[in-house]
Amino acid sequence: MKLAKLILRLLPLFLILNGLELTAQPAPYKLVNPVRIRPFGDSITYGVQFAAGFPFCPVPAIGQYICSPPIAIGGGYRGWMALFSFEGDGIIFTTEGYQAGGSNTSQWISNTQTHDGYPGWTNEKLMPIAGLPSFSDITLVHSGTNDMWQILKIQNPTDAQIDQVASSAGASLFQLLNQLLANNPKAYVFVAKIIQVSAPQAPYNSFDYNTVNKVIFKYNNYISNNWINVPPANRARMALVDMSQVLQQGPDYSGDGVHPSGLGYMKIACTWIQAIKGQQPNPQAPCSGITDLSAVQKMTPSKSEAKQMTLPKEQFQKLFQGKPRSN
Repeated sequence: MKLAKLILRLLPLFLILNGLELTAQPAPYKLVNPVRIRPFGDSITYGVQFAAGFPFCPVPAIGQYICSPPIAIGGGYRGWMALFSFEGDGIIFTTEGYQAGGSNTSQWISNTQTHDGYPGWTNEKLMPIAGLPSFSDITLVHSGTNDMWQILKIQNPTDAQIDQVASSAGASLFQLLNQLLANNPKAYVFVAKIIQVSAPQAPYNSFDYNTVNKVIFKYNNYISNNWINVPPANRARMALVDMSQVLQQGPDYSGDGVHPSGLGYMKIACTWIQAIKGQQPNPQAPCSGITDLSAVQKMTPSKSEAKQMTLPKEQFQKLFQGKPRSN
């Protein structure tokens, strides 16, 4: 019954979206029609810990392991962006991508289910995906978290080793951005300074999150410091979005300490929306002027939904090691 009511509610928007011509806008883009957005990155783009779709199953075309029986809520930050669009508080958009894992039922109805979020993938591993055909108006990039784990392989790392891991990841990110820009001459690319990690909670294994955050800090600084070195023509088609202070340690993170909680993903969605609208993001109140508690209530999972979205400890460890398989 709930799903039937949701479908009836979203049907008018779905008809509007499909009745309008959707064409890529030259940079700078214009929010005069539904825009085509390509969410791009890793498990934080997928929505792990606030998205259904586990255990992973093989999808050979993209070399990924994903199952995606949709449920009524979730979908990571992408699901929140879709909800805000329905509520009239966000932007009207459709999405582009080569998979749809983790998307909720309303996203499937409104053609916002596709994305390019690949759990466990590094910047380098994402390069072939960046080279696939794209016609998006806007690409949202939050990538590099999985490059940070290299530091955990070094016992008592020095500052120089931390710098090396961060700068290597930063260099690969700029190569990834160059590929995205070259492959879609009309896209405008928003690039995130990535979120930090937090202390994991039982039953998830502990890790040295403080050292990882040192690498993330250096990685984000590398992005900022080298932004000026991007060729002017490319730099004119990109914007840097600081996500690093948007989430609060603890409540905005899931138990694994890496992925956001539902509310954390909501804050990421709000920050993307503000950036797309050309507004200055507010890390202290990222959703101010975009949403209220009514939206939170609509995305609060039931016990069964929460169970479907929670990644088991063993599966997280495989993902943590870059092996998102179900066996």
